[in-house]
Amino acid sequence: MYSATNKRIGKLLNRTPEVEEFLLPLRSCVAPQVRLNQFQIGIDNQHIDVALSHKFRQVLSELTDKIVNEDLVKHGWAKMGKPPSNHDFDGLREVYRDIMRGALEQVHENEALKDLLQLLHLVLLKMLLESPAEAVNRLRSKLQQDADSPAGMDNGRSLELHERIANLARLEPGIRYRALRRLFKIVMRLESKELRKLRKSVVGRSWTVPKQVLFNPLLHLPDLTSEEFIINHYPLLCVDRVDENYFALTNRIITEIFQGYLPVFTKAVEKADAKATGQTATQPFQIRNRELHSGFSEFLQGQRLLERSLNEEEFKSIDVSWLDVPANIEILMRRPSQDGGWFSRNTSQNVSPWQNPECDKLQQKLQSELYKRLEREGITRRAIASYRAPRLYRQLKGQLPLKEVYLYLADQLPRKALSKRLASTPDKGASAFKALDVVLSYIRKMPSAKQQDYVSRYLKDFLTFRRDLKLAYYSYQQMSRLRVLQDAESIKLSRDNGSLYEFRLGSDQETGDQKVKAHVVLKADVRGSTEITRQLVEKRLNPATHFSMNFFGPITKLLDRFGAQKVFVEGDALILTVLETGGVSTQAMTVANACGLARKMLLVMEAQNSQNRAYDLPKLELGLGIAFCDDTPAYLYDEKRKIMISPAINQADRLSSCSAELRKDTSWRRSQRHRVEVMQLENQQPADRGKRLRYNVNGIELDPPAFEKLKSEMVLHKVKLRSRSGETHYYHVGRFMDRLGSSHWLVVREAKLKVWQSGQLSDDGDTEHFFYEVVTNTDLVGRVKEKLGKGRSSKRDQSAETAGLT
Repeated sequence: MYSATNKRIGKLLNRTPEVEEFLLPLRSCVAPQVRLNQFQIGIDNQHIDVALSHKFRQVLSELTDKIVNEDLVKHGWAKMGKPPSNHDFDGLREVYRDIMRGALEQVHENEALKDLLQLLHLVLLKMLLESPAEAVNRLRSKLQQDADSPAGMDNGRSLELHERIANLARLEPGIRYRALRRLFKIVMRLESKELRKLRKSVVGRSWTVPKQVLFNPLLHLPDLTSEEFIINHYPLLCVDRVDENYFALTNRIITEIFQGYLPVFTKAVEKADAKATGQTATQPFQIRNRELHSGFSEFLQGQRLLERSLNEEEFKSIDVSWLDVPANIEILMRRPSQDGGWFSRNTSQNVSPWQNPECDKLQQKLQSELYKRLEREGITRRAIASYRAPRLYRQLKGQLPLKEVYLYLADQLPRKALSKRLASTPDKGASAFKALDVVLSYIRKMPSAKQQDYVSRYLKDFLTFRRDLKLAYYSYQQMSRLRVLQDAESIKLSRDNGSLYEFRLGSDQETGDQKVKAHVVLKADVRGSTEITRQLVEKRLNPATHFSMNFFGPITKLLDRFGAQKVFVEGDALILTVLETGGVSTQAMTVANACGLARKMLLVMEAQNSQNRAYDLPKLELGLGIAFCDDTPAYLYDEKRKIMISPAINQADRLSSCSAELRKDTSWRRSQRHRVEVMQLENQQPADRGKRLRYNVNGIELDPPAFEKLKSEMVLHKVKLRSRSGETHYYHVGRFMDRLGSSHWLVVREAKLKVWQSGQLSDDGDTEHFFYEVVTNTDLVGRVKEKLGKGRSSKRDQSAETAGLT
């Protein structure tokens, strides 16, 4: 896969690192893998048929129309309806969130459909990218229709409308670019915050399609000749093909210098290869092996640039190397004196030979070779001009095209050529030339170290552009396989043939889908309320007001957030339920939401106790139990009062209880961080579960069915910790989303039932039965999360080492 030796580096130093040693400090790259082959081909025998919610398409269309109209008004058009409001943007967020949650619900019910999320992401990407062009086309069709109507042809109206159509065509690239940037800004915030966490909790991955694929800036550019938009993301030199294909040239220089440490597929296309494809300097470029029905018209320039510059295997098979991580070039170009030497990221015990100070000379010579090649090919000067031109262009306020400013600073455009263009300005271009010459003089006198800084910056941006170009090709390649059906006849035909993949909003669900399928009961055993009430009365304070404001009121405000309802409320007991319906995925997270609510209730209790201390009242104490029932609850009615009947209520009542025997003497406790312990009596039979002793003081216990349901709701990672006493404890940790979109960490302790023998714990009688505690101690939660983070970091390092180019 790799060349056996590196002749160029071998000349510089006898001792050269092996490939594994060279790659050790570099960041590895994982190729994006979108698995669409498993999806059935649609009714046209070419594409995958997809249907999106009509409401989603409508909301997106209406918002895009308003964005386009607002943009045109800013460019001198008459007012064209209302501009987009916060309500319109919130509408897009709502339907986007809802359609993603609907897909997650399908995945949650059937794990075999996990790749459905990839399909949805690509469909949404396709719809978003096409929406501004469709909005412009709708406006163009309306203008054309008005111009062709009898009313439009009177009194010169037709000429005015045709001028607007021509003006629209001139403004269209900028309109589409700016509209896409606004739409994707909304989506990226939603995806990066709320939906990323939701996917992580449901399927164990934050991104089913890589973030760099979904939010690739190249997808938003009208084309690769729109310099005024390109400079917002990449230096102009990346698309400079005035005298030379500088993208191909830069790629060839980098891959040749580091060829010994790169895969064979990164070998650049040689100039001589053009003869094999029938190209000449004057012939137009012909795309090789053009795909049928590719849908690549929007990316034709990018595809041509790739095929002229990169090995076809690399971008068509989406093969990746360390070049696809732009940060790697920063490591390679770092000066040896920085951060203790080259490759300081390597923290392994086996010291890499690159960390040897003697190898600084090799690094310097490699950098020198790269700088010399770039200087000799004229890239250094053009790179500097790429970064200095945009600011100067804006300073000149459009007196000169951006490209001409860039070429003048690169010493590629004579002064005489600019003089003709500036001759019509009031001062004959004197002020413009003054600004140009100041920057030009600065560039010519720039020290070599400063020039090298610009070159290093360009190399990183070049590799970013190179990566994005490959990813854009891959995105269009995948999106071209999809077809979004909109007419009812095609949708019905594809659905009848079993080839339609539908994505509906939660509001699109049928009424029958909202039937309760299962439920969770959360019982809070409130202790100390009777004594607090007595003392409040003695102090002539209102107990109802005190408890309502400080306890029951704050808990009531939490119910909607976790989808809970009140079942029963008394001074010493509070029973809540969370119902599971056929709704979106957060509604299926019944146990997770009950656990989150229970933890919040303990925080409310702590706030209540703060108030109690202010009035010199005793503390309030809770014992919380959570039980799951995989069935619909029954209901009775006492006149108009609805009463739930469920076995989960009795089970939650047992879980929330606390044995007086265990409360009286707590010397048996081995950990103050664990607030729940469950014990069985010596020689007790498993059938006598109701006779188990429980210690639950400000703790939360889950019954085993609830824990099993929790594992199906979210991804839980098992973590092993040792306590100071030497005991081994197991914890399950993960994150879930509540119904308002907030993310919460959840840690559940798994422990064997202890045996209570003659008034004390027995170490010899561990059973095979387990109980489960929702951990509430913040220090312990922090330790578990820290251990999880270290474990993930270790796995990433091992994965990177395994996936590294060897």
